[in-house]
Amino acid sequence: MEKTINAKDYLTQIRAIHIRLKSLARQRQSLEDALYNISPVLSHTPHSASPDVHRMDGLIAAKLDIETEMEAESRRLAEIHKTIAAVQGRFLGAVLTARYVEQIQWPDIARELYISESRAYQLHREALAEVEKALRERERGLDCA
Repeated sequence: MEKTINAKDYLTQIRAIHIRLKSLARQRQSLEDALYNISPVLSHTPHSASPDVHRMDGLIAAKLDIETEMEAESRRLAEIHKTIAAVQGRFLGAVLTARYVEQIQWPDIARELYISESRAYQLHREALAEVEKALRERERGLDCA
């Protein structure tokens, strides 16, 4: 049985997932550009002895693989957002959203929520405890399934 990831590591995945999704989107766009540029070229120039007749097939397969990975990453991201949304308590979800989704610095979070920076840290610890609890419950639910 795998050890449950801690709440902070779980939430910091958001940034990595966003970076990965942007990279995959660029790769997909590059493949789409290549697909749209494939066309029969009629010329008087002799053709290669062994043309790559399966180039389009390869590009389409690569694009589908990228889209499958993008869907999986999007599902992971949605799961994390759902976990944050489920955190109960005044300001707890707001602190998590500001810190991990919006990547806001602590002084700005405190100012935005009209609380002291030390209170923001305290709320953060409470929110992480709620996320840890949700992750443990999710793991127990998977163990029972």
